[in-house]
Amino acid sequence: MDDIEREDDKKGFEPDDLTAFHQFVRSLVVDGDRRAANSGRRARRTLADMTLVGQRR
Repeated sequence: MDDIEREDDKKGFEPDDLTAFHQFVRSLVVDGDRRAANSGRRARRTLADMTLVGQRR
């Protein structure tokens, strides 16, 4: 049984798992956008935006 699970784990995400993951990430993005808009701000989208935390106000 452990061998079967190891082989399955090596394959990575299956389409159903990947779809569920993408839906979860989309819901987090929508929630973050809503929270940012409610506070009068814009959600950071790029690494450059994220590294500016606290540097500009």
